[in-house]
Amino acid sequence: MTGPMNAPGNLRARWRKLWRDRSGVAMIEFAAFLPVLVLVLLGGVDLARFIIVNQKMDRVAAGMGDLVAQAQTLTAAQLNDIYAATKYIATPFDFTSNGVVIVSSVSLTGGVLRVNWQSRGSGNLNATSKIGAAGGVAKLPAGMTVTGTNTLIAAEVYFNFTSFFGLSVVPNRQLYHTSYFRPRLGSLNTLN
Repeated sequence: MTGPMNAPGNLRARWRKLWRDRSGVAMIEFAAFLPVLVLVLLGGVDLARFIIVNQKMDRVAAGMGDLVAQAQTLTAAQLNDIYAATKYIATPFDFTSNGVVIVSSVSLTGGVLRVNWQSRGSGNLNATSKIGAAGGVAKLPAGMTVTGTNTLIAAEVYFNFTSFFGLSVVPNRQLYHTSYFRPRLGSLNTLN
């Protein structure tokens, strides 16, 4: 007999049947796991970007230092031409807005390491050299020395890394990379 009197029993039977039915369990488990999967995927993309940015900034520092050290003499205009290469090395990252290159010449003057000259270019980021200021005492890493009439070219690269998805896998930070080269053909202790 079916009807309103038997409705609660019929409802209980339907609930029991629904409770025992396992045909949609995989889809429900996938739907529950999907947000975690998406976060892991996006975090992996951000981590990969961070690694690539670090590699690019290492190349920028090495490239700038090497190009400067190849010159026999150097003018500000020639240095600006060298800076122009930065955006191509740093591609696809926006170095103009988020980075800056600082090139310094360091030599021994009166027994003290001094910054002979310093130039900045390639970007608009406001950063201060960790080597020192032009005319001031130079700070080099431990174990790095400059002797006699030798000169050292230091290329510093600063870049503001911003997480692509705003996740905290790799937080936003300022990257810093340096390279040091000895001039090959000239002393480069003056910038003409």
